[in-house]
Amino acid sequence: FQGSACCMLIGICMALSRNAEGIRYESLGGGSTALVHAKAAAALDMACFPPTGMWSVAQYVEELRNNRTTALGAWESCMNAPGILVGIACTSTVLDETHLTNLAVHPRVRRQGLAEALLRECIARSCLAGSTRLILEVRASNVAAIALYGKCGLQCVGQRRRYYRDGEDALIYNVDIGRIGIV
Repeated sequence: FQGSACCMLIGICMALSRNAEGIRYESLGGGSTALVHAKAAAALDMACFPPTGMWSVAQYVEELRNNRTTALGAWESCMNAPGILVGIACTSTVLDETHLTNLAVHPRVRRQGLAEALLRECIARSCLAGSTRLILEVRASNVAAIALYGKCGLQCVGQRRRYYRDGEDALIYNVDIGRIGIV
């Protein structure tokens, strides 16, 4: 499955990303760009998860500099400016398992396919890296995310009680990358 099917997955993801006008997708860097990207990610995080956000600038810097992390960004194009980060997805891969640690899209540009494009790209890149499984946690109350994960072939496989700071449970979603075929 891994060779040509993974390349086809990436082609599908790139086609999806063209659906949202003025959006470009790129990997977020860990080297000299880590702090700039971390500040943009933390600002997006605050907009997506008010009032405090999930991760701080320091946590994003650490994540971006981690050699197990893949971070993808969706940037809204601005004339004569570097653009605004409006979507992010971070994964961490250990051996043959990839964990989606963060997926966020700015409230102003939701329902345009950005989260789906980012998630599908994460799955494709995980496949290319040799992962056989993608796993994530999601708030039990996050109906939109749960619907997206189901649409992309993930299934609920468990629950983590009182996982979040506020005491809400997390649902554990998982997909066997080798079984989903072309997503």
